[in-house]
Amino acid sequence: MKQLVTMFRLLGTARRAVLGGVLMRLVQSLALGIAFGSAMRLVARIINGEQVDHGTALRTALACAASLLIQLAAGWAAARLSWLASYRAVANMRLALLQHLRVIPVNALGRRSRGDIAALLSTDLQLIEDFLAEGMPRLGQALGIPLLVIVAVGLNDLALAGALALPILAMVPVMSWSSKKLAALADRRQAAQAGASARMIDLVTAMPALRVYSTRERTEKWYNQAVEEFRAISVEMVHRLIVPSSLAGLILMLGIPLVAATGGWSVSESAASAALVGVVLVIVLSVYQPVQGLLSTNESWQMAQAALRRVQDISDIPALPEPENPVQSPRQFDVELSNVNYVYPSQAQASGKARGTEALSGVSLHARAGEMTAIVGPSGSGKSTVLSLISRFDDPTSGSIRIGGVNLKDIAAGDRSDLVTVVFQDVHLFPGTIADNIAAARPGASRGDIERAARIACADEFIAVLPDDYDTVLGEDGAGLSGGQRQRLSIARAALKDAPIVLLDEATSALDPVNEAAVHRGIQSLCQGRTTIVVAHKLATIQAADRIVVLDAGRIAETGTYRELLDRGGVYARLWKTTAELEEWAL
Repeated sequence: MKQLVTMFRLLGTARRAVLGGVLMRLVQSLALGIAFGSAMRLVARIINGEQVDHGTALRTALACAASLLIQLAAGWAAARLSWLASYRAVANMRLALLQHLRVIPVNALGRRSRGDIAALLSTDLQLIEDFLAEGMPRLGQALGIPLLVIVAVGLNDLALAGALALPILAMVPVMSWSSKKLAALADRRQAAQAGASARMIDLVTAMPALRVYSTRERTEKWYNQAVEEFRAISVEMVHRLIVPSSLAGLILMLGIPLVAATGGWSVSESAASAALVGVVLVIVLSVYQPVQGLLSTNESWQMAQAALRRVQDISDIPALPEPENPVQSPRQFDVELSNVNYVYPSQAQASGKARGTEALSGVSLHARAGEMTAIVGPSGSGKSTVLSLISRFDDPTSGSIRIGGVNLKDIAAGDRSDLVTVVFQDVHLFPGTIADNIAAARPGASRGDIERAARIACADEFIAVLPDDYDTVLGEDGAGLSGGQRQRLSIARAALKDAPIVLLDEATSALDPVNEAAVHRGIQSLCQGRTTIVVAHKLATIQAADRIVVLDAGRIAETGTYRELLDRGGVYARLWKTTAELEEWAL
């Protein structure tokens, strides 16, 4: 019941239609009861030796015809309501999950892979959709005839009605017990399926490397292990289902001799007529058949519950809180971090403690408006985490981040987005044209604004030689463009957004010298007059920074200009010396 309540809460506006589908299946089942009732009366009269006239036969025929029409109409309505509602409900769930993923902290998913999220949005929700469309309406269908017949028999003989109802009631604890036993197994099965999906995605994306290094046998074994694990759990689940399903079916079928014995005793004691007992024995299989049909939905219900729990795990992740009374967007654009500490959620969960290893500890820095502040340090020192927090992809564990003196948490999401733009190391391009990808930063931008942004990013040079220049349709994730060209489109996108604060995360780390020079020209144009915070491994690229902040193990080791830090002989000087030695290295 708890899972059903959770499912109905997630259905949103589609819940009425889903309930309508269940109700129509109940009406369909009750309509079949009209035919049974008419047949029962006719059979009872025949058993009692009463004469059946034309009027009785006609009324029975009309009742059966009405029953058939109602069944057809209710069945059509049930199918339409259930299927359309399930499509709409699951589509809404997918959109709601995607929207939720957009507002939760970026590190909140812990160690979930892309394949796991893809399986959640596809396979898991498909299982819920199938249950809503087919499994849940069977609940209504299974209740109609048994309920009607048991009530009708109970009005004439309580003992016979009790004998009919007892096997159904006895079956319930067996199914409840099996559900508890299968819940953990269903969770493991869904996790194994997600793991197999994740490995398939990894294999497809890594295909060039697999061909180069001839690792076919090892990678196929790696994937086969995931598929075999999924198969083994699926087979185990079928085996686990056989015993309770067979036991429940046996309990249900034992109702037939129980009804026969009770009916014989009632007739011998003159508590019930032979006609009533005879009719009940004729239709007893039809009473139990819909209930037995529920046994076949047990597996689909277990899978739907497991899928629902996986959906709920994501839905329960709290979104980043938005201010109830947002303050006016700041008009000064300096960025200040005050005693910021940050713990990765995945680390805290993996360690089983309330707090894990801190990615940042006591970080305080001030990036002045219109200046360039560079953040450097060894890998894993927390550089990208600082940019992530300034972008408010997450909130600090403690401490505060302010823009123009205003706490980042007090600024509305729309205003916050207008303040900051980010140029990432890994560029993501969307399906569509070159112009569409640049305009993603400001939908509705004119062609003139798009071309102006491209010129700022030095992207107009290569766009001009493309077959359809700005109307050239890109392949998947910009296939066909070089890394430098993709990066320049990213800078053009940032230039079109025209935010006063620019964050650069290793924007030139993987480029060849020619592309790097072009990207640097674009970055210089983009950052002119803006508050710029840049993370860089190539120390030569940030010599002109107004201030350099050196991070080491999540703490600020030192700050200063390029010359001051070199003269100090600290962490930065050691990094610079290592870089210089690498430049002299030769094979």
